[in-house]
Amino acid sequence: MIVSQYFGIEEYPEQLVRRIIRHRLRKNADEGRYLMIREIAELENVPESDVRRIILKTAPLWRRAMRDSFRAARKGSVKKSAGKEWLKSLLQATALPVFYNIGLFGKYDKKLILFADSNTDALPADMQPLFDELKRRGFRCKVCCRDVSRAGVVGTLKYMCGFMLKYARARGVVVCNYFLPVNACKKLRRTRVVQLWHSCGAFKKFGYSTPNDVSRHFKGSVSANFDVVTVSSPACIPAFEEAFRLKKGTARAVGVCRTDVFFDKEYEAACRKKLYANYPELREKKLLLYLPTFRGDPSHAASTGHEAIERLSAELDGWFTAVRLHPRVKNGRTDLPELTTNELLVCADMLITDYSSAVFEYALLERPMLLWCPDLAEYTAERDFYLDITRDMPCAVVTDESELKNAVLRESEGFDRERYRAFKEKYMSACDGNSVKRVADLLDCHGKER
Repeated sequence: MIVSQYFGIEEYPEQLVRRIIRHRLRKNADEGRYLMIREIAELENVPESDVRRIILKTAPLWRRAMRDSFRAARKGSVKKSAGKEWLKSLLQATALPVFYNIGLFGKYDKKLILFADSNTDALPADMQPLFDELKRRGFRCKVCCRDVSRAGVVGTLKYMCGFMLKYARARGVVVCNYFLPVNACKKLRRTRVVQLWHSCGAFKKFGYSTPNDVSRHFKGSVSANFDVVTVSSPACIPAFEEAFRLKKGTARAVGVCRTDVFFDKEYEAACRKKLYANYPELREKKLLLYLPTFRGDPSHAASTGHEAIERLSAELDGWFTAVRLHPRVKNGRTDLPELTTNELLVCADMLITDYSSAVFEYALLERPMLLWCPDLAEYTAERDFYLDITRDMPCAVVTDESELKNAVLRESEGFDRERYRAFKEKYMSACDGNSVKRVADLLDCHGKER
């Protein structure tokens, strides 16, 4: 097949067209990402506009090849992950239920609420507001967190089995991520399990919606014992029902606890005071925050696109660009480390992200934002979204670095406020500053409802 003729770009040499397609499908060896238009143009010594036109015209061809590549990669990793998933299934079906049943011999504690997570040794920030509120109401809140990736086999088993003993006696359990033990038994109705989840809205697919999250080799469940899954608006309920295979009524639009601070003017003032106390030079600058998600498997997370943001920061006068890569990216750049991510969000004059749910939280502030997605086609082919990213997002979606600076300036100088408000109303309507109270009520009133 003569590719240039087939796609109507005969003005370009056939060999050039074929080389550009090969470049488009080639990964950067150092960073594990696909080459960007600028890099391909440099390799071929041709204008970026020509590379962009060839890529757009030949999209059906290279996108199909990309999808085939992703499928082949998944097949190649199946054998490596199958054994691990089988062991997780076995653990969930055997040892953990035994320890839960042993725990039932203990006395039920109607004041005990467990906050559990297997990704960190400390209480996650997503849980802190609810933890504080329930403690204020007189509940005995216990942190059951352990980073199992660093605990070893014996440490992990000890942690999970210990959790099951407490789980059997507790009034409630709160999680904000996947947590194997909580779904490892047929729990009694006296214990209510609340899944806060760690992201707002419904953006990139997760859970059972994508093979990247829940392997087909895992025969257990990631959601069987959920009584409540909190979401940020009614529009997000169908996505969560699909992702967790929930019964109707389990996903509830009661808001996301950590967003309450976005409605607290005193909190915002305190965050700015903290920022300027640590970085007084920023008083005279606007703060541009880059907050992307990660790529690849969580245990081998990588970042894509941050180099372009670093180049952009040198071109913007009057701005300070803070880069905060995802926590899963090892040794990732973390600017302004004295502030938490939430604190930086309320201080930022503009947000740049990619496929991160931070776009929903930041929408509450009604400030300009931008999506920088240099690998949009690849990410869509590999993971996909619950929404149409180019149609449903209220801000510009940029895929070409040459357009990045102008897009930032346009959005910062005059973003569409009505479109932003419509976006916020659709995806964040349940977040009104009272989410913590509503979620706490769900645990407080448990047992009184029947």
